[in-house]
Amino acid sequence: MSELNLFSCENLLKRYPSGNFELGPINLKLAAGEITGVVGENGNGKTTLLRIIAGELSHDSGTMKYFGDNPVEFLTWENIHSRVAYIPQRIPKWYGYLRTNLQFQASVLGIKRQEANRQINELIDVLGLNDYADLKWSEISTGYRLRFQLAKMLIGNPELLVLDEPIANLDINAQAKFLNDLRIIATGPNRNVSVILSSQQLHEIENVSDNVVFLRAGKMVFSGDVKKLGEEREFNEFEVTTTLGMDKLKEMHPEVEFEQTGKMIYVKTDLKLSAEDFITSILSAGGKITYFRDISASTRKLFKR
Repeated sequence: MSELNLFSCENLLKRYPSGNFELGPINLKLAAGEITGVVGENGNGKTTLLRIIAGELSHDSGTMKYFGDNPVEFLTWENIHSRVAYIPQRIPKWYGYLRTNLQFQASVLGIKRQEANRQINELIDVLGLNDYADLKWSEISTGYRLRFQLAKMLIGNPELLVLDEPIANLDINAQAKFLNDLRIIATGPNRNVSVILSSQQLHEIENVSDNVVFLRAGKMVFSGDVKKLGEEREFNEFEVTTTLGMDKLKEMHPEVEFEQTGKMIYVKTDLKLSAEDFITSILSAGGKITYFRDISASTRKLFKR
């Protein structure tokens, strides 16, 4: 991974006195070639953080630097916005043919026709849009609308890509394709880009991200390498849906802490009981498992219960 930070902040703070909400302090570094996922419950500051990074919202205190060690005060917002691409939760509707919109975006950015066509053709190819480029907005699915918005934002080769809940309205296959696109973009040999995105889809975000930020009530509960989640844990934690009832599970594992919400059972145990051993115990007792997830090394365990 690159050592170049395309964005960094220290003790970043944003206050909303009227709503009694405060984001921060936030300490964060976004490196070229990396994807950072921002997770947390709704209303905990994810959109606020992304809008500040994208230059859509001012902060109250703390320091921010862009593109290396350039303090935000020494850069013009025009310069920052020309190098940062922001995709909000609600994508504005386009009119006319999609390829024409991409050409118009290149023209707005002052990119000459030959280079514009090269970039557009490359993006259409990389994002799998060849069959849709000459269609209108109303003729394509939500997933492909998002891909075209991504293509539009990537024209001009921005260095920082900020996406707010981009996969919220996509089916599971479209989510996987879009996140794979982001990985290709972030690690592409001809690009110098860092990606930060928010989402409620924890499993998918953790799988694609190099780093994860977890926000609760505006506070940064965790920030770091996704591989280090749960590294120093004292417990194993699982989620399971099974045909065995709580009484039977407690009888089988009297030392384990169980908590049930609807059909989902939360399991908290010491490190001696592995996920494999717990699953085996259920199956050996004649139970069936319809859902299981080991959340010992996931931000899922940080959510309130």
